[in-house]
Amino acid sequence: MMSDRELIHEYLKSLGRYLSRLDKATANEVIREIESHIYDRLEEQGAEVTVSDILDNFGNPRDLASAYVDHIVDGAPPPKGFKAIEAVKRGVGKSLYYGTAVFGYMVAAALVLLGLAKPFLADSVGVWTAQHGEAFVVGMISNQPPGTAELLGWWLVPIALVLGAVIGRLTGKLLSILKRQM
Repeated sequence: MMSDRELIHEYLKSLGRYLSRLDKATANEVIREIESHIYDRLEEQGAEVTVSDILDNFGNPRDLASAYVDHIVDGAPPPKGFKAIEAVKRGVGKSLYYGTAVFGYMVAAALVLLGLAKPFLADSVGVWTAQHGEAFVVGMISNQPPGTAELLGWWLVPIALVLGAVIGRLTGKLLSILKRQM
């Protein structure tokens, strides 16, 4: 009798043969997706379900491969179970999109604010380093720590403003790419 791992391997190997109409990268992605789904179900349901039950739910590898090929190549409805996987991908896509937006725009805004604040708070705004360069402080401080030296001086203004604008623009471009992927 074959072990669970061997059953899964044989099923995926058979599935791979029937995915030959797809390019190798896409076929491998489908196989990894199915494999992930199998192991997720095993982990979720533990002893309540067997590998054979899970594989039976997927059906014949030829039919599953045909459904995937039809979906990917011809735009047919996704195979059973595929919708749940797509929903997870969309959720991850949205999280990445909004996380990128918050992080990118916050960094850009912080740099612009730093550049704009330097003329008004010259001694409190800057980039400092410790005596031996082991640490850097970027931002606004009330008292310059002893043994530190300011690195950029007034160059902070154009550098921070340009870098903030560039990061803001790159964030916008990255968000437009991510939006198309969602």
